Amino acid sequence: MLVFSVDYNDELDILVSGSADFTVKVWALSAGTCLNTLTGHTEWVTKVVLQKCKVKSLLHSPGDYILLSADKYEIKIWPIGREINCKCLKTLSVSEDRSICLQPRLHFDGKYIVCSSALGLYQWDFASYDILRVIKTPEIANLALLGFGDVFALLFDNRYLYIMDLRTESLISRWPLPEYRKSKRGSSFLAGEASWLNGLDGHNDTGLVFATSMPDHSIHLVLWKEHG
Repeated sequence: MLVFSVDYNDELDILVSGSADFTVKVWALSAGTCLNTLTGHTEWVTKVVLQKCKVKSLLHSPGDYILLSADKYEIKIWPIGREINCKCLKTLSVSEDRSICLQPRLHFDGKYIVCSSALGLYQWDFASYDILRVIKTPEIANLALLGFGDVFALLFDNRYLYIMDLRTESLISRWPLPEYRKSKRGSSFLAGEASWLNGLDGHNDTGLVFATSMPDHSIHLVLWKEHG
């Protein structure tokens, strides 16, 4: 069975996977055995994210582990922890008639859910599940999400890597991309250290920005310039 996405947590000793059979599987990380199969999706599950919740609502509390699973049209929210038999808490979508497709570029930091789509970026408040904003400027209509913070977002398309200032919702910089291995699922890219997305402080503009796989099967790394 084709698997599109995995995530894991050492504390819980579990790994989660999303696959082409429309299911999410929960695995024992140390034993390698399948603990549970979560159903409800009607399309390929192209992204799974396992993260600690940082806000309180009627359905969860800070410190709870949350699993997000996304397909072409929906994002499902599952409580997950020591008890792996769970039911879906909530299903998020951006169009009831499924006229807007979600991309498998999902961000969850415990407070906000952000997902890119054919129209732009959708941001949900995790405490209320309400859509906080939709960034739908023409310039980002076909851009995929790579990273999202309090101040900046990192986006990309087939030619460039972009930085967006989320305060003004405008693109402020771009870099040309190498001829990387093309993937419709966006799996050719991996963001590096992301603390700078919450604001540059003079110390966090170091290290890896992103990595991409190349046609010759090598890995291309992009780093911050020395001294910023």
